[in-house]
Amino acid sequence: MKKATVVGVIIGIGLLVLLKVFQDSIPRIRDPLTNYIILIGFVLFAIIYGASRLRKANK
Repeated sequence: MKKATVVGVIIGIGLLVLLKVFQDSIPRIRDPLTNYIILIGFVLFAIIYGASRLRKANK
């Protein structure tokens, strides 16, 4: 694996551990509409990010 990939994985795992530690202090979002908006935003971000990575790989 490339050095950048390893660093990215380590940072991602570190962030997940921090989220788990501070889980109780993070306010919960109970409104279903807000949850749908966040889900749609995440899906759009993933599509745009994936498309840009594919374009980069083809060049």
